[in-house]
Amino acid sequence: MKLIIDAISDKGIVRNSNEDMILVGNDCLRDASKNYEFDFTTYEFPFMIAVADGLGGHKGGAYASEIVQKKMASTVNQLPLNLKQSVIKSYFIASVQSIHQCILDEGNINFEVRGMASTFSGVLFYGTKIFLTHVGDSRVYHFSKGKLTRFSRDHSLQELKGNNGALRTAIVNAFGAPEVFLDFEEITAKLQNDDLLLICTDGLSKELSDTEITNCLSQPNCHIKLIDEAKKAGGNDNISIAVIRYIKNWQ
Repeated sequence: MKLIIDAISDKGIVRNSNEDMILVGNDCLRDASKNYEFDFTTYEFPFMIAVADGLGGHKGGAYASEIVQKKMASTVNQLPLNLKQSVIKSYFIASVQSIHQCILDEGNINFEVRGMASTFSGVLFYGTKIFLTHVGDSRVYHFSKGKLTRFSRDHSLQELKGNNGALRTAIVNAFGAPEVFLDFEEITAKLQNDDLLLICTDGLSKELSDTEITNCLSQPNCHIKLIDEAKKAGGNDNISIAVIRYIKNWQ
């Protein structure tokens, strides 16, 4: 298996600072763009690619997303191989609760970041299996043969509670929120050779429709195109994306 990853995190047009952070393996990116290739005939599993969207103002939001990504990287690095799915899920649920408590404790100690929170959406590659890991309203999309499908669900009042009158940004699940829970699902069978996975913060999904995202993913350098189009549409929030080309049959 081989992964080709284009990751970019941008503050957008309106915000003065960037509270997002992208995780690729052990790399954390903010206000940066980087391209990766990982050949897993030589590179070791497990491996995580994720975005985190910090909430709580410049200091708080940026700090929260950094805590989440660095601690999640440590979680993945310490994950043993050859575990059953149920054990992996329990491991991540425990880690999510631990990270959540860390953010709450930091907020209690430091008034400047009190109330900080962060979403988290990622894809875990673990041997021959691939898992969705998701907290909040950042998103994971699947693009295959010209068709876009959303793998994640928004943990919002609008989507979880069926309250169409609620703001989409009114989320009910995040690290540092009153409660946190994890969506964890195997997606291996849903992926075909040469498919794309798009992981993004809501700075992208709030600005572009599914049709517009599909049009961008159909073009070369689609990660740049997605950022440019989100900015043209207003760029009202930070925009962070990781586009992953999944090459299953690699030798």
